[in-house]
Amino acid sequence: MQIFFVVLIIGLILFLFRLYHLGNDDYVLVKKNVSLEQVFNCALFCSFFALIFARTFYVVFHPLPIYLNILGFILFPYFPGLSLVGGLFGGAGALYFYARRNKFPLGRIFDFFSMSFIFVLPIGLIGYFLLSRDITVGGIAKLALFSLFSISANIFLYPKAPSLEMKEGTSSILFLIFFSLVMLLASAIDHPGISYFAHHTENFVELGILIASIALILKQEIIGRIK
Repeated sequence: MQIFFVVLIIGLILFLFRLYHLGNDDYVLVKKNVSLEQVFNCALFCSFFALIFARTFYVVFHPLPIYLNILGFILFPYFPGLSLVGGLFGGAGALYFYARRNKFPLGRIFDFFSMSFIFVLPIGLIGYFLLSRDITVGGIAKLALFSLFSISANIFLYPKAPSLEMKEGTSSILFLIFFSLVMLLASAIDHPGISYFAHHTENFVELGILIASIALILKQEIIGRIK
């Protein structure tokens, strides 16, 4: 249990560190009168809902009698199980609500949070391996691909976004596309076959994210330029 909390705390600290690096003196945030304190408050708010949704999705996707007990549901360090997809849904939903309510620049803030999340994602996966000892070929592939994307996105993609004429929010959509592809690939490696895919709802959720993200990138980058 102690290792579990250590991993969560390290992940949150690194997330906030990367968020600070991206948002500090950012001209768009300054122009919109958005302070780093507001961004950090938003990050903590989103982290809370991400954790709730991560637990809820896991319980829905992996129903066990112990989770019907309220203590079994709440005490996730003793009865482990968190859904990465659920955490993404909860965090993104909370971020959208908070950003709209406080009039943050949506595309910009989503890009910052996406870059910060992918920065800590490989570390979270390593923590998962240490806790569960469930190391699979798909899990290793997932760690390798997310690590590669993290390095590429934070060093090459985001700093060059202005020169590439990328619109705000594009980095977030690219992250969702890559995230869903990697999750589906890892699932296919560990559990090949249509039968497994059809009986696991989480795969359909990831496929839905992929389709919706592709539609968004087409709308933003292609149709938007035609107009």
